[in-house]
Amino acid sequence: MSVAERISSALQRFSLLHHKKIDLGLDRMRELLAKADDPHLSLPPVVHVAGSNGKGSTIAFVKAMAIAQGLTVHVHTSPHLVRLNERYVIANKEISDAALADLLEEVEAINANSPATEFELLCLAMFISFSRTPADLVIIEVGLGGEFDATNVITNPALCLLTPISVEHTDWLGADIAGIARAKAGIIKHDCPVISANQPDEARDVIERTCYRQRSDCQFLNEGVSCHIEDGRLLWQDEQQLLDLPMPALKGSWQVQNAGLAIAAAVHFGWTDEVIAKGLQQVTWPGRLQRLSGIKQLPFGTEVWLDGAHNPHAAQELSGFIRNRNQTESLQLEMILSMQATKDLSGFLQPFKEFEPIIHLVPLLGARAPIAVDELTRGVLELGFDAKAHRDLNAAFMSVTKDKVRLLITGSLYLVGETLNLRRANS
Repeated sequence: MSVAERISSALQRFSLLHHKKIDLGLDRMRELLAKADDPHLSLPPVVHVAGSNGKGSTIAFVKAMAIAQGLTVHVHTSPHLVRLNERYVIANKEISDAALADLLEEVEAINANSPATEFELLCLAMFISFSRTPADLVIIEVGLGGEFDATNVITNPALCLLTPISVEHTDWLGADIAGIARAKAGIIKHDCPVISANQPDEARDVIERTCYRQRSDCQFLNEGVSCHIEDGRLLWQDEQQLLDLPMPALKGSWQVQNAGLAIAAAVHFGWTDEVIAKGLQQVTWPGRLQRLSGIKQLPFGTEVWLDGAHNPHAAQELSGFIRNRNQTESLQLEMILSMQATKDLSGFLQPFKEFEPIIHLVPLLGARAPIAVDELTRGVLELGFDAKAHRDLNAAFMSVTKDKVRLLITGSLYLVGETLNLRRANS
């Protein structure tokens, strides 16, 4: 059996161990960790990151700055886009296929067929691998929510970062912004410094109360800390200093806030201005407003953007980017879209109404609760958009026939991953 087959086979077996794909709670995770001699208690200093939007980008910024500082870093993110290996960066490098296959089989043996979700087993793999390799810093992304997420067994993080909070995962977190914020703020531990992005008032109140109970210092962006663009430079300022920095390598106005949060983390750790500037320029994060080229099925001159936005807050930011692009060159907008049933389709699409886009609907492969294409098409048509259903992503590409259009592929990180995988296969 090849290494790739071993990984795939292990994941298939993982998926059969629990009747639910998601089952929030920490009891099973703690039992698993105890069987593995509690590797989560032997980690380097941890930065724990929760929020609704921008977690991955913020982590990418912090990682790039830490490496520029000369540190060795472990990083956990989820979900992956193309390969499971993406979730595990060990000592600055993505885990190898062979090491990952061995790790998953070790986790399987430790679990011994007990009921556990796939995410819990993958988190156990993360904790084991991170505990065995020396590093200066660990950055861990929450999977879903925070309080009852499998990553929230960390007892004493060095820093908690909270990215912008909005309505998402309503089947698990509800539709109340304060309730969602309570779940996210569940990662805040006693006497742990907290840095938060600017938040809606309801979320801000929850975070403040949680920090007060935990006796944790809390700093909010835009309250004593500012980060904005001026004359083509990124200016970051707190009560002690003003940093004049280069623009982030990641595109999109919303990356200013993500960068600002990461800069605040770097300042907290005492990293130098030069290191912060280098990290801003060297950061990479696929599938977040990524410009694509070389898609053979598309007409020459098609301007293609790929972004994993999947909630109304992110859609507002993304529509602002399209508006700015139109000021440079006004083009017909076409969209390839797929979404999960737990997402707010109407709230997501409304910001794009002004562009009168043609929307191509495709199946969402690998997702937990995808909206069927026929149902998605009906929903888009009822919202007053021009909608076309397609059997797959290739067919959607083939349906773009005009030589000069702006094509936006969005709605789900699963769709982002499928796009990148297809592009790689056809290159």
